[in-house]
Amino acid sequence: MDTQALEPMRAEDLVRGAVLEQRHLDGGVLEDLEAPDVELMECMFSDCQGGECRLPNLRVTGSTMLGSSFATLALPGATVFSGRLEGVRIGALLLDGSDVSVHKIVASRIDVLSLRDAKVRRLEIIDSQIGLLDLSGSRLREVSVVGGSIEELVPSRADVDGFDVSRTSLGRVVEAAGLRGVTLSVQQALELGPDLARHLGAHLVD
Repeated sequence: MDTQALEPMRAEDLVRGAVLEQRHLDGGVLEDLEAPDVELMECMFSDCQGGECRLPNLRVTGSTMLGSSFATLALPGATVFSGRLEGVRIGALLLDGSDVSVHKIVASRIDVLSLRDAKVRRLEIIDSQIGLLDLSGSRLREVSVVGGSIEELVPSRADVDGFDVSRTSLGRVVEAAGLRGVTLSVQQALELGPDLARHLGAHLVD
């Protein structure tokens, strides 16, 4: 995205119902914020900092966030289409009940990424460190995690059609039964074997 073509944005512009198009917020300090029903079209956020930021029903198209950090970024019910997060550090990114498509998360650290009851299509997570990835009740279509790691995965009740974690480091899986339809590497399957066996009610012996 060419920042030369973008109009400057201020942190104070993020208010309830704001519609912001082709704007750039550079080095903004958002602190604690609540702003429902914001719409962002082809915007960029770079080197921003935020505390507890909550933007319910956010609508985002073609927007990018670079090198920014937030304690919590809560976006319940958001609609996110075509964009990326790159080099960000977020304590909790909460996208519960959201509709996310054609999106990338690159070279980032997110302690908690929650996509509970979300619809997710064509999401790529690349070279990123994810602490907890909660997919409870979500619908996943063409989602891949490449490089980096997932420390804890919660796939409970997820509806999966194309979710590939075979090329990342996968730690603990909560409720291994939720892995139905997930693409794993052979090594991951071997490591998860005892949990899967317990789900089947099998008795393990030496």
